[in-house]
Amino acid sequence: MTRPVVAKIGTSSITDDRGDVDEAAVARFCVEVAAVRASGRPVVVVTSGAIAAGLPAIGLGGERRPNDAVTLQAVSAIGQSRLMRVYDECFATHDLVAGQVLLAPLDFGIRQQY
Repeated sequence: MTRPVVAKIGTSSITDDRGDVDEAAVARFCVEVAAVRASGRPVVVVTSGAIAAGLPAIGLGGERRPNDAVTLQAVSAIGQSRLMRVYDECFATHDLVAGQVLLAPLDFGIRQQY
């Protein structure tokens, strides 16, 4: 079995100068992933950016970006669905389907979890 290519996409790679998610940048990554998939290799995309996607939804960002963990978790939860929508739409243009697995540290501590 061919080992998957793991593509890690950091927040700064998919956000614009204001910190908002840059859908064109995500689309460029989707093109690259589609090309690798077309060559027969499986691909796993690991992405950051949920906080960046969530901040505009609640009117925060820039100098108003929160620092506390509770607020950042809430912002991340809001942004995660928005970020996945962008990936879903981009991958769909290449006849690919996106899915997500949300992991916590405990998931890596118990071998049966994975």
